[in-house]
Amino acid sequence: MVLNRRARRGSNLIEFALILPVFVALFTGILEFSWVFFLHAAVVNAVRDGCRAGAVTPQTDSPDAAAIDHMTYLMSAWSPCGTDTSLCTFSAASEGTSPEESLVCTIDFTYEPLVGMVPAPNSMSASATVLFELQD
Repeated sequence: MVLNRRARRGSNLIEFALILPVFVALFTGILEFSWVFFLHAAVVNAVRDGCRAGAVTPQTDSPDAAAIDHMTYLMSAWSPCGTDTSLCTFSAASEGTSPEESLVCTIDFTYEPLVGMVPAPNSMSASATVLFELQD
């Protein structure tokens, strides 16, 4: 049986209504997981760069404070924490004695989803350890 144009008029709308939720779910899933991966990369890079900044500070200054300051700056610049510092917890601790002193930096980050429809982790954590030799 061949349907004329008038009999097929509503079928396009019904097909669109059936496919639209699938496309919306797929699109929001892509956005949400992309946001999670970006935030994870930002946290890992901030920890790594913060440890580097703490490792190159002069011996008279505190490497812990320098690392925390640099991690705070990077996380606010990359905007995962933005101006809300309650989302991020920064810590740095130097261990050992010269010449083999180590600096352990950690960022704990509370994740807030963009859409909230896709299951994602509630928090992220990254840590890095840098061995450095204090130069006199």
